[in-house]
Amino acid sequence: MEYQSIECCVSSKTIEILPGDGSLWTHSGESSDEVSFAPFLFLDNNLGIPQKVLSQVYIYAVDVFKSARKPPTRSSEGIQANHDSSVQIVIDSSSVLILANPSHQTALSARKRLLKEELINPQAELYFIASLLSSQHCAKHAELWYHRRWLLGSVYNTYEKQFPTRLPAVAGASRHVLFASEEGLQQELSLLSRACELYPRNYFAWTHRLICMRSLLSDHLTNPSHIFDFSLILDQEIAGIKRWIEHHISDYSAVHYIVTLSRDVLESKNMSLQEIISEGDMLAHSITLVQEYPGHEALWMYARTAPLIADARAREQIEQFVESFVRPLASQHGAWHDVVNQPESLEYARLYLSRRAKIDSSSRIVSKKFLIA
Repeated sequence: MEYQSIECCVSSKTIEILPGDGSLWTHSGESSDEVSFAPFLFLDNNLGIPQKVLSQVYIYAVDVFKSARKPPTRSSEGIQANHDSSVQIVIDSSSVLILANPSHQTALSARKRLLKEELINPQAELYFIASLLSSQHCAKHAELWYHRRWLLGSVYNTYEKQFPTRLPAVAGASRHVLFASEEGLQQELSLLSRACELYPRNYFAWTHRLICMRSLLSDHLTNPSHIFDFSLILDQEIAGIKRWIEHHISDYSAVHYIVTLSRDVLESKNMSLQEIISEGDMLAHSITLVQEYPGHEALWMYARTAPLIADARAREQIEQFVESFVRPLASQHGAWHDVVNQPESLEYARLYLSRRAKIDSSSRIVSKKFLIA
């Protein structure tokens, strides 16, 4: 059956849904690989599945999945054999259901149950979910990211004796995020970067990344001698995300991520980690980007929130930014005819001034109350 053929390829590095029935792809070169996997395209360990084929197989897999989950009704001697067969059918058919509908809760729940019963290899499941999340079709689905977080915790529970140095619980997270080695962490971060490239402003992927980093931060604070050098990881992460924002200037989620992670680090009261955030100077970075690309709202949000993680120099930097750039832009003074997206830039500049006025007003009220007290 075709649904079994699809399941046999779930160890692929990436899985993509191809438009049409696949004839354009599989008959273009007539290579041996193309013929043997037709109507699928399987090249360099990357799997392409025609949309029309997947739609047809999905309908078939729904009935197969439903039938396989029914309790056995045969005599006792045939129950075990029937159970083993049903388990494999559930694994195969649920793979198709999740590929076609990444938010298929029933299929994901069935796989969770089989993982708990140790009927699915957790490492193989991690690989399968990574393949799905490397697809534009699946990268945006919150249910898959949650399943992966649940799975990372399950892998830890299964192999705890083998890897006693995995990470502890994540503060504020619903599930532990655990890694056996720095290599595993880097693979996870690479997967996240790909997912965010495939689906811009991928909130759920950035949330998953934040949970991963919070897990590492929690471990560092409770066990500074851990094999993970979190100071180095944090330094690389801040530098890497700043470069990401420079190349994705409309990515609100990336801005929220770097500011939230920085605030978490500052609240940890760890001096060495706080120094990394200070050296990152996100306020100066945000101001430079706004001046270069004033027509992008995400960068103005970056400039508004960066002061929350800035040091004592912040007020002077903000005042200089406001007087030399924001106020002239908002009042349309100066040579702004060359500003890209000028109407939007004007609106964002005025909004920035309005927000700053509210912050300054609140600060003066607090100062007066403090003096009176």
